[in-house]
Amino acid sequence: MTEVRVRGVAVGAPGAGTIWHYRDEGVMAVGVWTERLDGRGEDAEPLFAHRVPAAEGIVGVFDGLGGSGAGAACELRDGTRRSGAWVGARLVRSGVLSWFLDAAARTTSTDGTTLADGEAREAAAAGAKPTEALRTRLVEVLADVPAPPRSKIVSRMRRWLPTTMAAAHYRLGGEQAECRVLWAGDSRAYALSRGGGLQALTRDHTDETDSLQQLVQDPPMTNVICADQEFTIAEHVLLLPLPCVLVCATDGFFGYVETPAHFECHLLSTLRAAADEREWAERLARQVSGYTGDDASLSLAALGYAGFAELRESFAARSQEMEARYPLVRAAEDGADREWRARTWEDYRPDYERLMPATAGPG
Repeated sequence: MTEVRVRGVAVGAPGAGTIWHYRDEGVMAVGVWTERLDGRGEDAEPLFAHRVPAAEGIVGVFDGLGGSGAGAACELRDGTRRSGAWVGARLVRSGVLSWFLDAAARTTSTDGTTLADGEAREAAAAGAKPTEALRTRLVEVLADVPAPPRSKIVSRMRRWLPTTMAAAHYRLGGEQAECRVLWAGDSRAYALSRGGGLQALTRDHTDETDSLQQLVQDPPMTNVICADQEFTIAEHVLLLPLPCVLVCATDGFFGYVETPAHFECHLLSTLRAAADEREWAERLARQVSGYTGDDASLSLAALGYAGFAELRESFAARSQEMEARYPLVRAAEDGADREWRARTWEDYRPDYERLMPATAGPG
């Protein structure tokens, strides 16, 4: 039987949130989940699943949209009422995981062994296009929760079970990873490498396309996953050289930094100070809790490294360079600050956008 490992060891992060960590040959994973208000977090738990025989897996995050989905959706056994955003994020997480497991089953032979590459591609081709299959699965899981009666006065911004999603499905082979990035809304996926730094693999579903302006303006989204309106799943497929790190994060991690460069600074400064993947997760949880104004979740997979020491060492020079060029300081809101942000973004932008898809359209 095919072995699929979902997440890793879950523990409380001292002073902030919950973390997960996992290690296997060639794969290390870290998950971080924090709430702005205890017991009220609308991000779902970060997703990580790794299929051992085929050396493939998935990382993902899901940000329930409390503004457009703030209405109560259900009551738990203990009497707690949860918002549509809370429910939607968790339903979509379960739908993405089941979609991944079904896709894995299609590339596994009847005796439990992994099909060869050509056979796997033929099996995948026999099914629906991945984005279509995933969208169908998400529509099905969201339909399990009936919508409440509509008010006569309903805002056009109101959604039923609304959430964002950013996920990266990877498959390791030789010296590269085949990656299929899937997203809706403004949660993001990235590749992190010592040569290219942090590089965006998604493009937000917003009318504003400049990442610095998105930090300043927090523009409304033009596409989110929900139960009562049409939505699309965008797709970006690419090959990444190994080793590398895949990162998925909600805007609680990257939306409250001075510039896009400073999210990478947070990732690398905590990595450099950590002794192992558990401590990296703990430091990330404490770090984000110190600067964010929102729930925050992150799932990352370090692929192709022999161990944590090699991972940390491979980014040591990059971390020092980032610290020198983009110090982690709180900037004042004035003209000088705006100029500093613009200069920082102009310097950092070319590599950051090098792998970004040309459009945020559907797959």
